[in-house]
Amino acid sequence: MPDLGRFWTVSNVLSLSRLPAAAGCMGVILAEGPVVWSLGLILLAAMTDWLDGAIARWSGTVTEWGKVLDPVCDKIAAAGVGLILAFKGLLPVWFIVLVVARDMLLIAGSVWLHRQVGSVHVSNTLGKVTVFAVAITFVMGLLRADAVVMDFFLWTGSGLIVLSLGTYILRFIAIARADGTV
Repeated sequence: MPDLGRFWTVSNVLSLSRLPAAAGCMGVILAEGPVVWSLGLILLAAMTDWLDGAIARWSGTVTEWGKVLDPVCDKIAAAGVGLILAFKGLLPVWFIVLVVARDMLLIAGSVWLHRQVGSVHVSNTLGKVTVFAVAITFVMGLLRADAVVMDFFLWTGSGLIVLSLGTYILRFIAIARADGTV
């Protein structure tokens, strides 16, 4: 197994902290607790997502572990919260299936790429915009947005999911070709 660097860094702990924040959010939604608590936990998770990378770059502690933990924690948190929102009827199941399918394909593609070229590649700008759009869609579902508003976010998020997946696939292929793997 390749050396992924130090595991216990401030940035990696911040990435891991998204998991209990997501679990708390899921619990509040399931218990039909105060929406403000769910929103606060979503905001906390979003802040840690921004902070972990910023701190890693600022402190010079960017590790291969961090490049893996950050997106994996994001995907686990999004899948968990999304599934609970769908279960409670706040978001359509097809949207959550689309989110989870994209994330699973990205994980599979990243594992494949790592095996081919031996490195971990970070997300691109469109991927980050897509994650933001999905998060806003989750918030709109949590807030029980009007149908017109909800439809706007669902279709915008869906379009970004498909577009970003396409750009990641092209990127993975280009990296593998440059390495001579494909």
